[in-house]
Amino acid sequence: MFEIPPYAKKILNVLNAAGYEAYIAGGAVRDLLLGRPPGDFDVTTSAVPEETAAVCKAHGIKTVDNLGQNFGCVVAVIEGHNVEITTFRGESYGSNAHKPEKVWFSKSLRDDLSRRDFTVNAMVMDADGKIYDYHCGQEDLAKKILRTVGDAQTRYSEDALRMLRACRFVGQLGFTYVQQDSLLPPFGEEGTPYYLPQNFKFPVERCAGLSLERVRTELDKLLVSEHAGHGLMLLMATGLTDAHCRVKEGGSYTKIAILPELRHLAGLSQNRRFHCYNAWEHTLAAVDNSPRDLTIRWAMLLHDLGKGMPGIRGTHPDGSPSDHGHEALSAVMAEELLTRLHYPKDFKKRVVWLVSRHMRFAPMMFTKERTLMRWVRAEAASGEFRTEKDLTEAFTQLKEVFLADMGATHAGKNPQLMAEGRELADAVIELARTKMPVHTSDLAISGADLHGTVPPEETGTYLKYLLARVQSGNLNNSRDELLAAARHRRSKTETAEN
Repeated sequence: MFEIPPYAKKILNVLNAAGYEAYIAGGAVRDLLLGRPPGDFDVTTSAVPEETAAVCKAHGIKTVDNLGQNFGCVVAVIEGHNVEITTFRGESYGSNAHKPEKVWFSKSLRDDLSRRDFTVNAMVMDADGKIYDYHCGQEDLAKKILRTVGDAQTRYSEDALRMLRACRFVGQLGFTYVQQDSLLPPFGEEGTPYYLPQNFKFPVERCAGLSLERVRTELDKLLVSEHAGHGLMLLMATGLTDAHCRVKEGGSYTKIAILPELRHLAGLSQNRRFHCYNAWEHTLAAVDNSPRDLTIRWAMLLHDLGKGMPGIRGTHPDGSPSDHGHEALSAVMAEELLTRLHYPKDFKKRVVWLVSRHMRFAPMMFTKERTLMRWVRAEAASGEFRTEKDLTEAFTQLKEVFLADMGATHAGKNPQLMAEGRELADAVIELARTKMPVHTSDLAISGADLHGTVPPEETGTYLKYLLARVQSGNLNNSRDELLAAARHRRSKTETAEN
């Protein structure tokens, strides 16, 4: 069982000794009760910021000057940890979609907890471990449900980010989201793990005032969560995928669509000979099957974007749907989406590569086609990768994408087939790791090894020549063979010159 660490307990004790109430608040209490390690420990107190700072100073606890004090927050630095100490407060919201328009201090713990987002986050714990819970948060933890403190529409209209946080907490905690108001019909394919027997209306138009940075942070946290598929299902069902946020560029705001490219996948039929889910719920299963790595999870979310699109959706002779070539369009759509959401260039490049290649293993399994080396050679020479290590990393990630995708079909119930897929992917990784240099730095020799054999000014040319020979399969990447090839080429050159 995890406990309040000594450094956080010290803050509670010094504030209590000075005559103030002080408690561990929010997510840390929730995680302690769930037996999970909290990410951080925040404190809520009846002391106003100036009083908090004075108490900390009197006990040798450093505080960060003026950081967050507009919202009643003092950041204490103790034993290498930053602890946010926030005064009990009330708040009211205006046009801003996330920040309160007015904040006022309160002496009431109950009032402070009433302004919080979800019941499981609206509990506090004192230094002795006593829980204060005015909104049945412990009961909701036991039932594994997530619900807002009070009316959901009010909470979400106050702070639009809470809607995205709801999806993220569903993903992180594995809880079922519930709300009493604004109920909608079921959503999803009945009988699947992601089916929602009750959907909910969210005021998604409020997201238009959220910053892209905050939205992206919530999406990333959701994607790498343990139960990401369920959180993503809520994101889709409530219309958050189709919402907009904004980014400030050149002094003015630009409207940014969040994830509208996903919408057409909901309910999109697939060939039931291979697939046990529709396109959206297959995507969710594939996400959940994959390692909790952000690059891989984004690739899984976007890998089938091209399915069902004009020019891609077709029909087999038996009437079943087909989406031949969808991976190419999926990659184009993924690049456009990640560019719009301002993801870094290298991150985007790798995700797009994974999406574009996610179907490459499948035909090699079923046709027993032995073209692995040819494929690895083409990738090494493509200019896509900087080094052999980079190439190997990409194929290692692609293995996880392939297996997660395959596992979200009927093949996932066939251990032998999954083992064959894993074996094939491992063979490709081994080729990339041991047989296929990408850069001249991956060769078994360096420029220094060619001194005395070739003119210094031609060293780079010779290394590129040797790299091309190895990549083509005409030369082994061994020191002796590379040096012999360099000497042979130099000898031929000298003969021609004479």
